[in-house]
Amino acid sequence: MLNDFPLEEKSSATTLSDMEIFIFPELMFSLVLANILSPRLWAWRELDWFVGIREMRPKKRLQRLRQHIMDNYTFNLDLDTWGLTNTQKELERFAPFLSPDDIAKSNALFGYQGDVYYYDIDIRRHFGLDKYTSDTIPYWKTETIEAMDAFRHKSGHLVGAGECVSLAALYAAAAFVVCGLPLESIYLMATPLHSQNFLDVDTGILTNNRRLVTKAMWANGTVISKQARRALEHERVTIVSHATGYIHLLYPQATISPEVYAGFSRKLCAFLVPPKDAVDQEVVVPRLPDAFRVEFLNDDEPLALTPEMSQSEIASRLAALKATNRAAALAPYAGHELGQTEALPFLKAALERCPVSKNATLEEIERLAPQSIYDGPSRTASPDEAWNFGRADGLEKCFLAANALSLEHGSIDVAAGVASLSASGKPVCRFPTAKRPLEPHIEW
Repeated sequence: MLNDFPLEEKSSATTLSDMEIFIFPELMFSLVLANILSPRLWAWRELDWFVGIREMRPKKRLQRLRQHIMDNYTFNLDLDTWGLTNTQKELERFAPFLSPDDIAKSNALFGYQGDVYYYDIDIRRHFGLDKYTSDTIPYWKTETIEAMDAFRHKSGHLVGAGECVSLAALYAAAAFVVCGLPLESIYLMATPLHSQNFLDVDTGILTNNRRLVTKAMWANGTVISKQARRALEHERVTIVSHATGYIHLLYPQATISPEVYAGFSRKLCAFLVPPKDAVDQEVVVPRLPDAFRVEFLNDDEPLALTPEMSQSEIASRLAALKATNRAAALAPYAGHELGQTEALPFLKAALERCPVSKNATLEEIERLAPQSIYDGPSRTASPDEAWNFGRADGLEKCFLAANALSLEHGSIDVAAGVASLSASGKPVCRFPTAKRPLEPHIEW
């Protein structure tokens, strides 16, 4: 199955920008699986805060999870974290997969203006893009749980952080690992300007960045509820992602189970009908991808993951599915797992899509704290992650140096606990490393 994925998609799984998930919707659930595999998330189960959580009612479990996320993460969507690119470069990159016209009509970074209220304030000025040319757009990258946690090391941040897709993926993975909610009850929704989840618990619960929104809260007329309503009130839903697959507004084939999608549509519509005693009686009808215009086609083997499985059982199951399930096959790429993937997709992203680390010098790279933000022997931070958070293992420093020096050709070798970068046959730098990638010699 891995041969079925173009290099651009496997590399995009490493970057996980909003625009890449829009083009390659399979990546959304792959990020959820990467978080489910993370020992960082499983460590939450040992926290005093979550003692006895599986004995609570499902809604109470999710409320406890919400408080943990509220206390430990903030919403972050600035232009400086992951840097900038331009529309022409990205449209050319994605041209083999979607036409520029289709992208512009449906993606906020390329011209979509569906939410009139939101666009009254001018999107470019709102995001600080007005000081750049009209062709400039941000790399808004979706963070893994490790990258979200690593914001604690970044100036101006006291806790972890992430953007809306990151928080949605974290909620989905934690709802499964910590709260014991079946994956089949979790639906991820992306609109051109937002991502949130619908959790099939009681009468339904929406995640909205760090918060949870119940049916009663949806219609209570508060400022917070109005903010939570905006995406579904004003925008089309571009992608619905689920354990069984996805449906995309623009693609003619859907991989989600048609029965699952029909049930989700009914439940979400029922959730959006306000109770009789609600302050806000407006009925919101979500503009979901049309099930009648797609062909439902999915030959993936089911994930068959349950909340009762251990971390090792889940890891073994996903490893066994690499050849038969698309989301499972892409999960190691989303998790930067160079112990299970070839290096080229990661290298391509490291060299082409990490603009914030381009100004690093070898002296500055050498002074970075010698720790990775990723646990384990082979999960590897991208150059912009290492630079942003001021820490990097030796192998990560070599990738960072290759990015900063804009090396078109070079090689990285890992041997005897040392990572070495060479260019044109000459050594550039070498650092101690604890990482053991699948490919100890990487050449480009």
